Amino acid sequence: MKHLNKTLPAMALAAALAMPVAAQAQEITIGLSLPETIEGFDFVNGMYRTFAEQVEANSDMTVNLVYGGALGNPNDRLGQMRRGILEMTDAADGNYSSIHSDIQVLNMPYLFPDEATAWAVLDGPFGQAMAEEIRENTGIRVLGWWESGGFKHFSANRAIEVPEDMAGLKLRVLGPLATIPVEALGASASPVAFGELYTALRTGVVDGQDNSVSVFNLINLYEVQSHLILSGHTYAFGPLGISDIFFDGLSEENQQVILDAADAAIAFNRETSRAVEASAIDFAREAGVTVVELTQEQRNAFRDVMQPVAIDWLRTSIDTPALIEEAIAAVEAAR
Repeated sequence: MKHLNKTLPAMALAAALAMPVAAQAQEITIGLSLPETIEGFDFVNGMYRTFAEQVEANSDMTVNLVYGGALGNPNDRLGQMRRGILEMTDAADGNYSSIHSDIQVLNMPYLFPDEATAWAVLDGPFGQAMAEEIRENTGIRVLGWWESGGFKHFSANRAIEVPEDMAGLKLRVLGPLATIPVEALGASASPVAFGELYTALRTGVVDGQDNSVSVFNLINLYEVQSHLILSGHTYAFGPLGISDIFFDGLSEENQQVILDAADAAIAFNRETSRAVEASAIDFAREAGVTVVELTQEQRNAFRDVMQPVAIDWLRTSIDTPALIEEAIAAVEAAR
């Protein structure tokens, strides 16, 4: 297994991208966003290492892990994967929404009550059908669905326990499925760039934000936010995608190796993500953050405000509005 953690020289990268798929048929290059070593995010990098180890142990294929965004930003890498130039990348749900709008139905606030239900829906008929639609429409085969740190939660410098507590807050959120529900709660939304978030919170440009607890700790938001509200309003996930051009060119034996390796990688990801979130919550508490755990009744109150406006937006913004009711029904069946 090869590891690259530095930006490739421009000429070398251009040459690599120009190579025909057949010449790379037995090597899988995976473009990753994060540096090779980053504390608290092994549920992503470790997932791909697990995949690589399984592939190399059970076939003659090799896996080349390229870290730190050296092969371009997530959307660039997604485009390369569609064209068969790059075999795999760690693009997440938000990136996929730019090429398959229907995936946004899974970002509906309070669609999933917990992680286990999310896994059951994604692994079941609904997720399988979504994966096949993505393959047909984009040329990317979804091998499974990984967890990107679990649910997103709000943070602020005051306790938020009921929807009314959001009134007047300036929150950093991105995209309509985050912005519209936040504004329905009485807050104002601001699309602050991720790299500017810490400073924006410290200086009062915004009052709060939403992210997984892992991200909250990664950029030291415990230094500028006194309260972490475990609202669990949106589940963060990513498709484990591979170029369908590449996959179709493999022998049946190697295709099965890929599928088995993907299963092992997803299992590692989910177990690790759950452990990391629990540890991250403890870390935030130890750092002096007040962690507000909402009751189911309180969560329902947020859902009753946030979900209807999100559904209204989805009805006019995705290609297959019928998926809204199908997703809700799939969750009910999984519960």
